[in-house]
Amino acid sequence: MADEIKNIFVSHHHNDADKIDAFKDLIGRHGIDMRDSSIYEKKLKNNAHNEQYIKQELIKPQMKWAGTVAVLIGKDTAKSDYVNWEIKTAAEMGKRIIGVFLQGAKEEDIPAELYEHGHNLVGWNGEKIVRAINGEDMDWEKPDGTPRDNNPMNLPRSVC
Repeated sequence: MADEIKNIFVSHHHNDADKIDAFKDLIGRHGIDMRDSSIYEKKLKNNAHNEQYIKQELIKPQMKWAGTVAVLIGKDTAKSDYVNWEIKTAAEMGKRIIGVFLQGAKEEDIPAELYEHGHNLVGWNGEKIVRAINGEDMDWEKPDGTPRDNNPMNLPRSVC
């Protein structure tokens, strides 16, 4: 299967930045060659400390370039103001937003904005992640990969 090139922004808690390469490798083994617009220390060093500058001048342009925003869900992701802001901003831009549980993640790690704006929530499974990136709406999953009882995709949504 020939690799399909996708522009993806990976939203993540700063403690999970080391998982981005594993994410790229996982989806790469399932046919997606990811062009990464994510902001993280290994890729882009900056000395910015002004939150509005970081959001508006560094993060937002990178998100605009991406077609999909993948949210890596690990310990403390739900507590990240940046991740929740990125999800909300991606929704305002009309981006496809998928949540991906990192190994060891728990229900309480899911960011509140993902419930509101997410299109998919899947476990650490390359095939399912690729299907979600490619626009397939599937049942939302629990961290262990089993279907959730409360699937937000079954709720009526409106577009702003």
